[in-house]
Amino acid sequence: MRLEAIFIRFYKSFNVDHQRQYLVREDKTAKSGKSKKEIKKQPWEVIKTEDGDLWFPFIKIPIDPQITAVVGANESGKSHLLTAIESAINGKYTGHDYQERQLSPKDFCRYSDRFIITGDACRIPDFVTEWSELSQDECDVITACSEIPQEKKFDRFYLFRKNVEQLIIYLPNVEEPHTVKSDYIEKFQQILPNIRILKNDVALPDSVPIQKLVEIITGEPKGTRYEYLSASQRRKIRSLLDDLLKNESILTSPPPPTINSPNHEKRNKLIDSVFKQLKNSYGDLDKGNKKKQDDSVKLAYDMICTIAKINTNVILELADAMTEDDIGYTQALIDKINRQLAANLNFPKYWLQDNKFQIVISAKDHNLEFSIIDRTETKYSFEERSSGLKYFLSYFIQHRAYKPSDNKPTILLMDEPDTYLSNQAQQDLLKIFEEVANPEDAKPNSQVLYVTHSPFLIDKNHSERIRVLSKGTGYEGTQVVKGAAHNRYEPLRSSLGAFVAETVYIGQCNLMVEGPVDQVILAGAATLLLKEGASQKIETLNLNEITIVPAGGTGNVPYMTYLACSRDEEQAAVIVLLDSDSDGAKAVSELTEKKYGLQQTQLLNKKYVIQIGDLKNLGVKFPAKLKDAQIEDLIPLRISVLAAQKYGRIICGMNERDIKDIKEDNIQTELDKGMTMFKAVNSCVESASKDKPHLSKLPFARTVIEVVKELQKKKKFDSKDVATEDIKALDKFNYNFKILFKELNDKIYEAEMERTKEKASEKVKHLEEGFFNNHPNSANKEDAVVFLTKLKLLLMGDDRFPTEAIKNKIESIERDYELDQNLTERIENYQEFTKDIKSLKFQGKKKSEEIAEED
Repeated sequence: MRLEAIFIRFYKSFNVDHQRQYLVREDKTAKSGKSKKEIKKQPWEVIKTEDGDLWFPFIKIPIDPQITAVVGANESGKSHLLTAIESAINGKYTGHDYQERQLSPKDFCRYSDRFIITGDACRIPDFVTEWSELSQDECDVITACSEIPQEKKFDRFYLFRKNVEQLIIYLPNVEEPHTVKSDYIEKFQQILPNIRILKNDVALPDSVPIQKLVEIITGEPKGTRYEYLSASQRRKIRSLLDDLLKNESILTSPPPPTINSPNHEKRNKLIDSVFKQLKNSYGDLDKGNKKKQDDSVKLAYDMICTIAKINTNVILELADAMTEDDIGYTQALIDKINRQLAANLNFPKYWLQDNKFQIVISAKDHNLEFSIIDRTETKYSFEERSSGLKYFLSYFIQHRAYKPSDNKPTILLMDEPDTYLSNQAQQDLLKIFEEVANPEDAKPNSQVLYVTHSPFLIDKNHSERIRVLSKGTGYEGTQVVKGAAHNRYEPLRSSLGAFVAETVYIGQCNLMVEGPVDQVILAGAATLLLKEGASQKIETLNLNEITIVPAGGTGNVPYMTYLACSRDEEQAAVIVLLDSDSDGAKAVSELTEKKYGLQQTQLLNKKYVIQIGDLKNLGVKFPAKLKDAQIEDLIPLRISVLAAQKYGRIICGMNERDIKDIKEDNIQTELDKGMTMFKAVNSCVESASKDKPHLSKLPFARTVIEVVKELQKKKKFDSKDVATEDIKALDKFNYNFKILFKELNDKIYEAEMERTKEKASEKVKHLEEGFFNNHPNSANKEDAVVFLTKLKLLLMGDDRFPTEAIKNKIESIERDYELDQNLTERIENYQEFTKDIKSLKFQGKKKSEEIAEED
């Protein structure tokens, strides 16, 4: 079961869909068929009153099948959307303090007309949810719990929650309601997905009293009250005991003749202070912070016992050893726990800033203290690290520790997770969301919906996941901005500010290109190929990890590369893509031959500079006489013609007669002379009209991407109506750009390996361990290809052991498991695959032994 959309009415900042309400034409003389289609009223939108039927259309927010990112300006209603989803499913929601709240008249939209005229009994917000991908078991339960006839077949339905407890089902294109029987509401509720809230205000603590972990395990602490207190409270008690010793005479002297004497008051105050600290394990915290402290302790417990899989009996033994001050046994247990943490936490998979990051535990003064070892092999306490790391760890632990109580899908909701996180940490968080939506283990697939203000939490590979909310004036309330992702991320800029990710280096790897035309075509092609099922790690670009940087002209590429390579101690990996014209050749020379900086070194190794013309040797077919290949020459002729015709129609305003003169034959004639695709198309467009319209490169590039997107959509939904030549052109487009992206990815992996070589000279064993930590039970073929590619790059130039035997074994593995086909499929017989991979590190030794025997 999947949530397709939520419809909201009269809830907090959500009033009604005024656009639909006021664009309606009730008169029968409407000339446009489109007008009639627009005024279709859903049966649940009509409210019956004594004065007749009143129509209050719901506000519809489509939900992505996997991950939905909700953006908007302050007070635009983003957080209200999260609680609306929870209310629609459960009839109650979680407040900002994580306490459960029942829907009530207080939640009714206060600038709605009906807030004033409606009686309290009916002043409850309304919600409708649309559900799809139903299993047969779910359909059977829905039929049994409602008045739907047994013989009625359906694969989706709408659920109207009215007045909190009343549930009404509508089937698509059927106005008849089917009420869920009151005796079956609880059973019906059980088939709806679970709602899970990822808390964004609870961090992993610096330390935790071990007796608080004991309390979670056994229900009560085992040690003394003193051991149960926090480190700060124990410090206060020690200070108070010092005060008592300093005032020993007050305690030991005979009782004063008068109760109100100064010494008597001082003695009572000291004693009361000690007892107060001993009695109150929360110190001076208020109720809200007490709950946060308990949640922090639970995070520590989940990290140790749930994720690291430390047996709870080990924690009890550790508590006893610490109480008895058994230093040797305590340290032995701590060492074992740390080894388990390193093996099972696998935090570097998500925290890309440091692939040597490790959390370690130490025992000190009845506490378990958490420390960090980073890539410098330096140990830091949590207090010395940023709050962003603590909160990212919190999100990570909440995600990894979650175990669904049943096999039901889950909807994960999170409000502004970017609050404490750095830009890179936000990018890393996207990986957690992706894993929630598409888990590798046996957990059911979930849907994720989060609210953000940050451009770094926008997945640039999936613009279709973005929902933009805006706040209207007066009674309008929250509205959905439709098509926000289809207009170059407008109006995201008004919601997020400048879209930083387009213009600055945000990752460790940058693809330097000549200008925005290259950026638009590469980003557009990468996104379109991903939707077609291409391998993100090999056949397209991961736009969250690779930043495409337009240099503003070919002449600026060397300088921009210099800035990227030389500004910081942490050098980023840089790949350059250039046209194969004279300007591109000059830039190649400056990048690979000219000396820069104080050390007078070249900017890049020539292998990291790719020219479009190089793709000819990899399978791309260019016209025979083409010498100055540009990125537009990867676009098939048919798609270029369709884009030129669309450009002429929409941007140039050409008439249809002139547009018909933009023909493939005319352009092909120019291509045969050696002209580039863009120049040939532009020449044809100019010749087609007496007005001599001129193509501009950037809008033409955007038009090309729009045309490919339209062809993909037709191929998917109306394949019979798509011309054969259009399908061939689409296939050629995919083929050309897959070749380009594979070449770019190979260079990117090599540059990444070179960037990290000096810091951590990875060996075969280390690379293998990283692979199986990330994929212990299964993996896609694409994951294996990336791993083996990195392994082959790692072995290049290594003369310390015979690499030929390992390379031969790698080729054998690639053949045996057909790693050149169906890259997104799972590897069959993964157990044997694991054995073959683990045998790689022994191939060199085996070869050496064979040579020794021959000698």
